[in-house]
Amino acid sequence: MEAGQISETVEVSAASVTVDTSTSAVTTAIADTMFQNIPVQRGVANLFYLSPGAVDGIQTGGNNPSISGSSGLENSYVADGVSINDPAFGGLGVWARSYGALGSGINQSFVKEVQVKTGGFEPQYGHASGGIVQIVTKSGGTATHGEIAGYFHPLAMQTTPLNADDPQFGTVNKFGRYLGTASYEGNAEMGGYVPLGALRRHLFYFGNFNPSFNNQYAAPAIGSGLFTLYNGELQRKKTSYDYAGKLTFKLNDRHTMESSVFGDPSHTNNVPWATLNATDKTVNSKWDYGTRNWALRYDGTLSSTWLIDGAFTWSWNHFTETPLADVTQIVDESGLFQAGTFNAQGFGFLEPYDSNTRSIAFDTSKTYHFIGQHTFSIGYNWQFPVYNDITSFSGGKFAIPATNASGGDPGYGTATNPTVAGKMTDASLVLEPITSVTNSSGCTLCPYMAHQAGGGSPVQVVLVQSRGRFDGGVTKSSGKYHAGYVNDSWALGKRVTVNLGLRWEQQRLVGNQTNKVFNDMWSPRLGFVLDPKGDRKTKFYANYGRYAFVLPLDAAIRALSAEDDVLGAYWAPASTTTGCPAGTPSGAPCIATNSDGTPNYTAMFSPDSAHLLNKAAGGIGNAVTVGLSGGEPFQPGIRMEYTDEYVAGFEHQFGNGIVVGARYIDRRLKRVIEDEGGISVEQFNALANNGGGLNYFIGNPNSRSDIFVNPNEQKFAAVDETQVNCTAPTLTGPAGRFDCTLANAIDNPSASNASALMALGFPAACIDTHNSPTPYVAPNVANTFGTVLGSSCFPAVNTSTWTDSSGALLPTCATVKDTGCTLFGGEFTPDGKPDTYKDPRRVYQAVEIEFNKGLSHNFALVANWRIARLNGNYEGAFRNDNNQADPGISSLFDLTEGGFGLLGQQQGIGPLNTDRRHVVNVYPIYELDHSRLKGMVLGGGLRIQTGLPLTTLVAQQAYQNAGEVPLFGRGDLGRAATTFGLDAHVEYPWKFSEKVNLRFGFDAFNIANRKTKTLIDQNADQGFGVANQDFKLPFATTGMNGYFFQQPFSARASVRLVF
Repeated sequence: MEAGQISETVEVSAASVTVDTSTSAVTTAIADTMFQNIPVQRGVANLFYLSPGAVDGIQTGGNNPSISGSSGLENSYVADGVSINDPAFGGLGVWARSYGALGSGINQSFVKEVQVKTGGFEPQYGHASGGIVQIVTKSGGTATHGEIAGYFHPLAMQTTPLNADDPQFGTVNKFGRYLGTASYEGNAEMGGYVPLGALRRHLFYFGNFNPSFNNQYAAPAIGSGLFTLYNGELQRKKTSYDYAGKLTFKLNDRHTMESSVFGDPSHTNNVPWATLNATDKTVNSKWDYGTRNWALRYDGTLSSTWLIDGAFTWSWNHFTETPLADVTQIVDESGLFQAGTFNAQGFGFLEPYDSNTRSIAFDTSKTYHFIGQHTFSIGYNWQFPVYNDITSFSGGKFAIPATNASGGDPGYGTATNPTVAGKMTDASLVLEPITSVTNSSGCTLCPYMAHQAGGGSPVQVVLVQSRGRFDGGVTKSSGKYHAGYVNDSWALGKRVTVNLGLRWEQQRLVGNQTNKVFNDMWSPRLGFVLDPKGDRKTKFYANYGRYAFVLPLDAAIRALSAEDDVLGAYWAPASTTTGCPAGTPSGAPCIATNSDGTPNYTAMFSPDSAHLLNKAAGGIGNAVTVGLSGGEPFQPGIRMEYTDEYVAGFEHQFGNGIVVGARYIDRRLKRVIEDEGGISVEQFNALANNGGGLNYFIGNPNSRSDIFVNPNEQKFAAVDETQVNCTAPTLTGPAGRFDCTLANAIDNPSASNASALMALGFPAACIDTHNSPTPYVAPNVANTFGTVLGSSCFPAVNTSTWTDSSGALLPTCATVKDTGCTLFGGEFTPDGKPDTYKDPRRVYQAVEIEFNKGLSHNFALVANWRIARLNGNYEGAFRNDNNQADPGISSLFDLTEGGFGLLGQQQGIGPLNTDRRHVVNVYPIYELDHSRLKGMVLGGGLRIQTGLPLTTLVAQQAYQNAGEVPLFGRGDLGRAATTFGLDAHVEYPWKFSEKVNLRFGFDAFNIANRKTKTLIDQNADQGFGVANQDFKLPFATTGMNGYFFQQPFSARASVRLVF
């Protein structure tokens, strides 16, 4: 909630559209008398898209549009003065990290009007760099009114959707199919006065109950175990019992108290939500989620020129997920048993949470005269969000083994890794071929697996533990937000109005380890309006505003709190040496199978020393990485993120209530908050080879910042990694020739060992004066396609001697001026050189043309056309490239480009993900007033959108996640097709009396039944080194929680008894 937002006075009327010559704000207001008579889906968020500045946020869900170029998690949603944003991510209502947007926080039947502010914000509005959505709710009055309604949207009134899994597309990775949705909704509401003596003139009420039953029909992936278990079709059922109530006490004409409560408690059945491609029902889960909101408000008129109001609000928000079975997850990416990736067993990641937010707000305005009329306003808002986050993985806990399969150290004692043996952890596992794992070529303990999907020779596989948390899994976070504003609206006669304001904001983020205050954010707002004739029918206007983005609590959860994880542990799947498939080398192990020859996933994982392969002889050469996050440090002088906006426009009111307007909006992101690592992908790998890792620091990344030591990367050619029997003290057994020579030179520094290393191409610059090589070496650096680009080593940047006479590394310097110590690059101290980041950039430029007509002569119209361009390298709080919801701590600036350019065009400029060049909305209403059909309302809807930019995305070796790197530049694959949707609405009233009528309605959506692809699979790989055979083919998300075709034709019937 933003300071002063509850003081907005709202006039709700569908009968007139006027030119407001007092403000330069850009606002689209949609009243219930409008949206009830046009074809829009049920759900308040569908109304946001009638605004010309709102487009689909893609993977932020339909509830969270991209407004004026922002990502879908940068809007502010306020209903009855209550902020209904999720506190951790910023989405509308409930947001779950694994599933995105789940609920809206308010039901449409409680809504009287929706106001979408897309630009020109007055200083009382803030907390967002996208749009401000204000929802005005219904109230009681001096007459009793109400409605009993039902809405019916059965599966039989829909045509068959297209799906990425449909045979004509030939996709290999199967997601399952969306078959349609049946939804049924009821509504009972009543408002009026309390009929008790004098209270009938002072106490008013409104209440409603709005249950909804949403059944999504889905087909599990063909060939999966789920497809067999569910006979090819299942129902995902969501049930919501939305409610709302409001009491208004009007003490007299000057003083009013109001209290409202509303919520949307929801639950689901126990079915597969996370994936539709699995072998059994261990992936099933059920949800319980929803919001509860309470507001208490006072409005007062102290005099004819002095207004005052205040409010207290409290909102609650929660999400709980319960798996059907507690089994360790194994995702099979080997492509051996079944083509593509599928969930072999277990549910995996769980993240329930509960939160609440309290808020106090106060506003007052005073009108006085001095060289014209001034309305001076001042306000303050305090907000206190609390968020309790719990993370775990299904399958229970196990003790981390002290030794590896050969009885040695798995790497716990290497470099920065602590001793973690014996700690209790959980795990999420991925079955991969060893060719996808570095330092695995000598793995004799990795068993072979039959190539049943492709019929080739058996392939060695390994279980990769992508994550496992051993600190208990509970993270508590909170925040404190303060905002104040002043504004003077100065009317110089009838023709000129100047609005001059200033907003101040301060935010404190509190994690369980540390906290951070962002203060003294000053945001000026300046608006100018010219009414040439002073008749309030024409205005020319301009506006400048600075909008600060207030970070949601996800940054406190992940960056200011402790989290202890096991990363990159490698486990040998359960194996045997008998009954192995043909082609298995003699005496080599093969995976254990069931009696029918299928992999025995149930018994595949044994979390003990005998199966831990890290640093083991005949295992994987990489150390176990232990991630200990105790709160990220901050760049000195870090400031809040903000955007500057410029608006210029024109509006004119013609006869019959027609208002035509045109405007230009220019928004430019000027500063961002992001975490940074200061090292490249190859330096990350060099650190990882020694048990080190990436240290994050939160700052304001730009091309001029200097907060890290720049490395002295030395590139050299690819090296010989032919397997040899190594006898170096720290590397014994089969190993690559270069790795063995390097280990021997580090363990036994000497001129001869250094010469042997240089004979393999190692640079002399990476060997110090004691003949000791730098320990930070990345041999045979490769891209995701397996192309070896060369090798890198990283000597100290401040000295040519980084070891003492015994060969031990010197301590790390605190600053670059220190002596007798070392800096290798990436340390959190300035070195006098700019870090190698590019400036974050997001530029939104739009021309918007509107043609609106209030209801007169039986006709009303909302029509707009937006021509826009959204360019840059930074999408915002949500990153669609890799589907990342981590506001302020995304992966975009974690790593630098390095010598091999492994980040491609990640920081290059191009069209951003939600860029649509043209969007057209046309929504007319016509009411018949003659013939036997008198009172029938006809509504239409037309929405045209040009396609989204398409980009080749790949993984990089450090994170190995798909979608991290725009390889050739944003938009290199062109654009998706233009979508065209034509909808219709008809409603006929059967009148029983002047005040009671039964209204029969029918809505038809996508009458042309167009099923256009809105996105394709832009990932050239499924993860680092794993080619994506579905690249450029139709796309779906795991679990079908995103749908990237135009929804096919569907229809909805309704019956409403209005009295």
